[in-house]
Amino acid sequence: MLRVGFALPGPAERRRLVAILARPPAEAAPQLLGHVLVRRVGRRAVAARIVEVEAYLGDGDPAAHAYGGRTPRTEPLFGAAGTLYVYFIYGMHHCLNVAVDQPGVPGCVLVRALEPLPGQELSTTALAGPGRLCRALGLDTRHSGRHLFDATLGLTLREGEAPPRVAVSKRVGIRKAAARPLRFFDPSSPALSCKV
Repeated sequence: MLRVGFALPGPAERRRLVAILARPPAEAAPQLLGHVLVRRVGRRAVAARIVEVEAYLGDGDPAAHAYGGRTPRTEPLFGAAGTLYVYFIYGMHHCLNVAVDQPGVPGCVLVRALEPLPGQELSTTALAGPGRLCRALGLDTRHSGRHLFDATLGLTLREGEAPPRVAVSKRVGIRKAAARPLRFFDPSSPALSCKV
């Protein structure tokens, strides 16, 4: 595991990241590719590039959890940009979403795959898929409603390098509004969750 220290972004970096997160989902999602999620694990930190995401458009998107309205479960989707929405699916997987857009507007980005930075002990398959990456990073519904820039969370976003090319496809693993081209990914990454 790479010995990268866990540190929140400084004020200037944070402003740049918040500017990305404060956009509508279809704009924020591709802009997140290449940025790095850092997770504190004991005294070490795991750092991995975001290489695959999906945008969910809120109350205008039948595939979005917010489509059914505001509930205690979906409340984090209506929070400030950078609020985590972690849900449990199929009785076995957790999925990490980040609220984007403006407070009160329930758009989000699902993080589908991460690629470990060089020197880490995690394999690419450990982070290929929303369930696997949550398992590898120890994330579950207890983290829902927390914010990426909360020092006590142990998970944060840092700036990274955008991929040379961003590919777009339909979203995967859903039935409603599945054909919408809202999956964005780095086609050169070996850590993608699927080849669609």
